[in-house]
Amino acid sequence: MYKARIAGKSQAGFDKLGRQVQRLLEEVSEKTVDVARANTPKRTGYARKNWTKDVSKDTFEVSNATPYIQFLDKGISKQAPSGIVKPTVRKITGFIGTRRLKR
Repeated sequence: MYKARIAGKSQAGFDKLGRQVQRLLEEVSEKTVDVARANTPKRTGYARKNWTKDVSKDTFEVSNATPYIQFLDKGISKQAPSGIVKPTVRKITGFIGTRRLKR
């Protein structure tokens, strides 16, 4: 068995890295909600308002509880013929590619 102990400056470096990752996760989750809202057709605004995010330690989830959201995502609306999720994922993937952690 191998054991390693991190102390002093190394520990501070890991703590800083953890904070940066958490900030990045928060930034990406917020951007995902913003892009999903922008990609959601707006007739009454109900579906746009229902986007929520849940951020935990190392993951996040974006969801929408609107009963008809799956139909909008299939492109039933002329305002969003490509749906919502696929265009959102494409845009967020590009956004993530531009983010860098500081050294």
